[in-house]
Amino acid sequence: MAQEKKYRLGELEFNTEQEYRDAAMDLKRIKGIVDKYDPEDPEQAKRILASIHAHPETFRSPYGRKFKEKLEAAARRGMSSAAAGRTARAGQPVAEEKTLQGAKRRPFGGFGKHGQSGADKAAKKERAAARAGRRTNPDGSEKEKFQIFTPKNFAIGVVIVACVVIFSILSPRFFKLNSSGDSNGDIRRNMVTAYAKSQAELKMQLYTYYFNVVGQTEEEAQKDAEEGLGHYVMDLSDRTVSTMTDSEISDIYSRLVEGGDIQNNSFVEPAEITVLKDKLVAAGLSGNTGNGVEGETAVMAAVNNMMAYQQRVFSSLCYGYSLLGNSDENAREYASEDMNAMFGEVIFEYKLGEEDKQSYFDSFVKRGLIKDNQVVRFSADPTAYNLPELTPAIEVSIRGGESKAYQCSMISYAPAASVFYEIHKGKQKGYLCFRNNGGNTDYIQLGDNTVTAQGDFFMLAGSELTTGKWFYNNRNIGILMNGDTSSLISYVHDLNY
Repeated sequence: MAQEKKYRLGELEFNTEQEYRDAAMDLKRIKGIVDKYDPEDPEQAKRILASIHAHPETFRSPYGRKFKEKLEAAARRGMSSAAAGRTARAGQPVAEEKTLQGAKRRPFGGFGKHGQSGADKAAKKERAAARAGRRTNPDGSEKEKFQIFTPKNFAIGVVIVACVVIFSILSPRFFKLNSSGDSNGDIRRNMVTAYAKSQAELKMQLYTYYFNVVGQTEEEAQKDAEEGLGHYVMDLSDRTVSTMTDSEISDIYSRLVEGGDIQNNSFVEPAEITVLKDKLVAAGLSGNTGNGVEGETAVMAAVNNMMAYQQRVFSSLCYGYSLLGNSDENAREYASEDMNAMFGEVIFEYKLGEEDKQSYFDSFVKRGLIKDNQVVRFSADPTAYNLPELTPAIEVSIRGGESKAYQCSMISYAPAASVFYEIHKGKQKGYLCFRNNGGNTDYIQLGDNTVTAQGDFFMLAGSELTTGKWFYNNRNIGILMNGDTSSLISYVHDLNY
């Protein structure tokens, strides 16, 4: 009897591909939140929980539920600390009140009940003079009358009036120069509007595709079109953005940024949506209108999307190399080498004008990295770039030693210049990295055959780091270490476990 196929992500197993995809999407959202907020901070945890409670569909997997429980625990710690602070302060007001009451009972100035200071007498004398229509100084002499209309006061008034007139003339121009018309609120609303409009158009195109091309029923086509939009962080295709409050817009925008659909005020299209759009293009159902903020040209939007995509790839590469124990500087150096190999021109840290963007747009089009004004993203399949695909399990033998079995899961975002894997054996965890930087220059002798070194190899198991060059050895992967070629990584092909 055939075993049921299962899917693995990290330490969890899933019975269906949909459960696996939900877990992967939850991990993506959690990473976006952790990069921006501190879940251990009680106040930030409360704000994140409020957003999650307002949108119950945010998390759909055990990873999401565990993260929510962690947030709730952090929020409870904050409430406990606040309660303890109130208890500690509870006795203070009584003591302060007694002190104030004691102060009221003491006579002012050191005089007795019937005593009166010299200052009191002078004040009493002045009040009497005031009732008589005279103002006096403390020594009893009569004060000079206050004159309002003097030459000095008149000059001050003229200056004030002149300033008011000048300000009334210049202020409209000043505010016009300092008001871009695209405040943060306007930008967020424009972004959310464009996001919803794009989804509505895509949903209609998907429905047409499934109904007219695939031949599904109306109900089936509608269902599959809605599932297609499920790859976005949120589905706003049926929402009316124009009636939303600024608070709702801000909340939606924050969720899109946390989920990774918006970066640097540009849209980052999920890979699954790119696949769907490719199907629509092949069927002649998709027309490109650009993908950016309202008012952007398609060229500017495409380059902005490329910059955001490069930023995401670079961050993922830096994270992968840091897992191998590299310093931030070394991790960035390795990542920069990979970025240059992938993109040719790395621009995500540049500040570009329109002419620069047009130049880079033309360059990326020639390289095949932009097509039909859309960023062409690298495949999530490492074998497309001659890199090994090792999930879900491998056996590793170093220098001819005993083989060790590991569960293996890929953690790379764009495995083109390098691919990273997380490996598990019981409680032991480690990481593998295969780089695609061999350049067909290093040759390895295996008996009567000669093979080519594909690139650098790194393996971190516990605290032990193993390095070398990796190469294909029949159906296995060989590791060259100081002239020794006996190290092997063997595939485990049985996906039913």
